[in-house]
Amino acid sequence: MASFQTAFRSATIAAALLGCGCSWFHHSKPDTQAADAGATTDAALAIGAPATAESAEMKSATTLVTDFYEMRARLGRTGLPDENEMKAYRAFLCPPLSAAMDAARVRQKLYIDEHPDDKPPLVEGDLFSSLFEGTEVVTPAGTEVTGDTARVNLSMRFGEGDQAVRWKDTVLLAKDGGSWCIADVEYRGDWPFANKGKLSTTLAEPF
Repeated sequence: MASFQTAFRSATIAAALLGCGCSWFHHSKPDTQAADAGATTDAALAIGAPATAESAEMKSATTLVTDFYEMRARLGRTGLPDENEMKAYRAFLCPPLSAAMDAARVRQKLYIDEHPDDKPPLVEGDLFSSLFEGTEVVTPAGTEVTGDTARVNLSMRFGEGDQAVRWKDTVLLAKDGGSWCIADVEYRGDWPFANKGKLSTTLAEPF
């Protein structure tokens, strides 16, 4: 049964990546596809293309980030990714951030073994946005490229109408093998219980 569940989970991840046009082997799409970054086939996630003209590098960086959040909408947006989900995440994350997530998952497993009756850290809540519940709408709000680094600003929303929570976060990118990858997330939510600082800091915190 366990082998069947593992195979089913892997197939689900593959289907999610294929559905959003994401590549298992490349961090970014060809620039000719960047204009399609605003399209989405998932009703739970709305992505709008930036209105201003962008360079090829800016388009590539923006496309990587919008693809990433669409992938997360398909796989789920809570807690640390498990080992199977990391197969999808590694297509987008820089190696140091992937390694930090792997190390946090090892510490989480040790915590579970040592405190079986307690809820372990990082098992719930969105790690890639300021809001615990995560984001339902992600809209690029400007991309800045400086050499081999980039900042992709995102307008985010959870909920509808007057009850919606709106905020901005920033995804930090770097080059890995000539392609953009996600190096960190800068939380910018300003409410009392928002995630603070950066994702890398959260992952490094002791349990």
